[in-house]
Amino acid sequence: MSANQLATTIKKVAPYTKALLALLLIISNFTSLVKQLPDENHKHDAELLLQWEKRFEQIKEDLPPDNQIIGYVTDWDIPGATYHEASTKTEYVLTQFTMAPIVVSRNTNFEWVLVNTDVDKLNTWIELQSGVYEVTTYGNNLYLVHRIK
Repeated sequence: MSANQLATTIKKVAPYTKALLALLLIISNFTSLVKQLPDENHKHDAELLLQWEKRFEQIKEDLPPDNQIIGYVTDWDIPGATYHEASTKTEYVLTQFTMAPIVVSRNTNFEWVLVNTDVDKLNTWIELQSGVYEVTTYGNNLYLVHRIK
């Protein structure tokens, strides 16, 4: 492109420069405003977390006050059970967070074991264990298993 062609192009575009800059400024301000608005997804996430915590309130109350660590069983611990790995890991992390200061361990060699699965899988798991157990049902596929012997 020659210098004359470049000068001609600049003269043609020059009247639109202010409008283009104004448009860019409007878009930038709009984007900034949208980022400041409350994110409905985050609000929904917070509600889900509160619901998750409520599922465990009674369990925390029912555990002996001196109990500092409990076992945890879920679908990944049941032979032949199908599960979604990412969801199961997420539930385990949420459970650890919710049950704090009580430590939730994947090891089941504790007097108390929290089981997060359906009743059929719970029964399968119990059949594979030795000893005598007392099971308390909390709904939403939550069970607190107390090893008596």
